[in-house]
Amino acid sequence: MIKLAPKWAYHYDEFWTAIKVRNLWLIKLRYLFVAALILFFIIGEFLFEFDFSEKQAIILFIIVISILCYNIILDKIRKYVGCTPGKFNSLHLSLIQSTLDLGALLVLVYYTGIIHSPLYYFFVFHTIIGSLILPVKVIYFLSTICLFIFNSLILLQHYSFIPTHNINGIVMLPQNHSINYDLVFIIIFNITILFSIYLANYIASQLYKREQQLRNSLEKLKDTEIAKQKYIMGIVHEIKTPISAVISLLDILLGNYLGPIDVKIEDKLKRAKSRSDEAINMINNVLRISKLKLLDLTTVEDIAVEEIIKSALERFADKAAERHIDFSTQDNRKYKYHFYGDRLLIDLAFSNIVNNSIKYIGFEGHINIEIYESKEFITIIFEDDGIGIPKEDLEKVTEQFFRASNTNKNQTEGSGMGLSLVKEIIEKHKGHLHIDSPSRIKTEKRPGTVVIIELPLNSKKKKSEITFEDHAEIF
Repeated sequence: MIKLAPKWAYHYDEFWTAIKVRNLWLIKLRYLFVAALILFFIIGEFLFEFDFSEKQAIILFIIVISILCYNIILDKIRKYVGCTPGKFNSLHLSLIQSTLDLGALLVLVYYTGIIHSPLYYFFVFHTIIGSLILPVKVIYFLSTICLFIFNSLILLQHYSFIPTHNINGIVMLPQNHSINYDLVFIIIFNITILFSIYLANYIASQLYKREQQLRNSLEKLKDTEIAKQKYIMGIVHEIKTPISAVISLLDILLGNYLGPIDVKIEDKLKRAKSRSDEAINMINNVLRISKLKLLDLTTVEDIAVEEIIKSALERFADKAAERHIDFSTQDNRKYKYHFYGDRLLIDLAFSNIVNNSIKYIGFEGHINIEIYESKEFITIIFEDDGIGIPKEDLEKVTEQFFRASNTNKNQTEGSGMGLSLVKEIIEKHKGHLHIDSPSRIKTEKRPGTVVIIELPLNSKKKKSEITFEDHAEIF
């Protein structure tokens, strides 16, 4: 089997994809060419009063039928042609197409006047197309043979060794050229064809190489990002160890295991414990984001969204009760379909949203959760009556370490990683995240925030057997 693919393209998937696409181009263009030939004959005969001879009409008919037949065959074959170097592949199919086309074009040009034919310009067009697909040596070889035959036909016609088949109405007979005219035509036409091949092939090869270089650069960036995330995970683990030890000591002190402590000291220790817990939470978020960037979803299961919401609200029930914050939920779904995803990651996303709402409400507020469904998505809406997000910050709140400008005024502690993590998780699940402010449950003093999540439903939908009403005591 002739090896047509350059070595740099053996394992370059984009190259083979481009070849397949361009093979399809050729097939579609060939259908257009057939239609154009038919129109050329009909319009020329009846509108421009071209006088096609009987032989020309028969040859034109045979060529049209032949091109149409082999094009249909090639269209069927291309679906089963692979991209394995060393075997029959898409490049071999391109070579067959170009060979058949150039052969058909030579016959057409001969029977429409050769040097007087209006169709010989298609040689330039076809060699440019071929140069975008085939290796330069192959297209040069095909074009050289084609030019040799075309040049020979011009000279043989000039010296009357072969009959002339001019189209009456395009060429006014008799039409005689000097040998110098024919030679100048041959030289200019040959240079045009060969230079067109060089230029088109050079541009195509440079584009392929640049694309491959870009792909390699992206791979290197990906490897660098992985190395960075691994480094971050290692450093964060080292930081987490002493903080965990501090928390353990604080728990011992607050548990009065070393004896009773003063009320003022106890208050200070509780604040230290609270800050230490926030530090551990921030470290865990950093670790989770790093794992998200390093790994694809490893656990995909059938999830009932109301179970995840129930779990998240249970987790923060005590914290919300201490701050006099109420939860309410509304399940507006009819069928309660499930979706596929990583249960732990979705739970983490929902927990971050609920935790954010509690944090930025402060004291005495309300969190409302609603669920809707459509044919393709399940929609979860989280609303609160907290401090809200300024308009100018809405587009930035999902960036890592970004905190809205009004959080500092309220002296609310945070790392600016919660919503960034939520965005990473939702995008991993092919979903959509939208954040806005104010919310529908806003108050006069606090505009509140609304977080809308859309997650794609299962291809095989499954109804939930659990309803919010079954867990009314939680809400």
